[in-house]
Amino acid sequence: MEKLVYLFHGSDTFIIKSKINNLINKLKVDDFNVVNYDMEETNLKNALDDATTIPFMSDKKIVIIRNAYFLSTEKPKKDLNHDIDGLKKYLDNPVEETILVIAAPYEKLDERKAILKELKKIAEIVPCVPLKPQDSSAWIKRQLGKENITIDNDALTEFLKRVENNTEVLFSETSKLLNFAEGMDRITLNTIKQVITKNVEDNVYEITNMILEGKQGRALEIYNDLVMHSEDPLRILGILVNKYREILHVKYLIQQGKDKTDVAQYYNASPGRAFYMMKNASAVKLNIVKKHLVKLEEIDYQIKTGQIDKRIGLELFILGT
Repeated sequence: MEKLVYLFHGSDTFIIKSKINNLINKLKVDDFNVVNYDMEETNLKNALDDATTIPFMSDKKIVIIRNAYFLSTEKPKKDLNHDIDGLKKYLDNPVEETILVIAAPYEKLDERKAILKELKKIAEIVPCVPLKPQDSSAWIKRQLGKENITIDNDALTEFLKRVENNTEVLFSETSKLLNFAEGMDRITLNTIKQVITKNVEDNVYEITNMILEGKQGRALEIYNDLVMHSEDPLRILGILVNKYREILHVKYLIQQGKDKTDVAQYYNASPGRAFYMMKNASAVKLNIVKKHLVKLEEIDYQIKTGQIDKRIGLELFILGT
């Protein structure tokens, strides 16, 4: 018998979205009878009132409660004082014509909350977490294997590195790779470098490091590779400015006696990333960071006022550092 209440929870929003769409397709519910309520914008009572009304010319309707932060330890930007008692009453007697779907895209649920315990009694609980690297590897090999294509180990490692354990990117980039590899029987490292773009922020982070290490040639190669993959130079410029501002601010934090834990907390970063942020900030002189930041802001103004082409502007900055 089909469940009347579902709870999809976990940090992977793409998997949550996919599983909800699969449920809608499985139940063959038309668009008129699928209604969404965002708990960061709308009170829970509105969703519950809708759940108790009959479907429109159909046997079933689906009411989706998104961003159910009241099930987690997350602090909302604004608390709408949701009708949690109303949800408990609904769970005690759910409407048979309604499938109530609750999406909680958070890493942890608050197990202390009574409403979560009530949900566990009646709902289908579906964890939605990112794939582990070994699972991602196996999945990619299966997709390629369906087309009788193999992938070299170093190519697979580079592919996973570039998609960064992001499920949505993993799916889209695998699709791109399959389209490119049509008629091929083997994926090499060179194929991955040719087809799969690295995360833009990671690339810009590497450009910044290469500039500060005096390796302008390598920085220009990375920049040109991004542009070749249709990245907008203005977007690259914006990220580059943010990286320099980050370096500048981390230098000030270091001067104030802040440690790795403080930096990690301030930027909501992992301890490993905070370590490298502090390492990079310590390795470059303050006047160099300020000089480069001023130059980037000048180029930004020149591009936006039509004084210089956006692609050439960034090339000149890299070569002139």
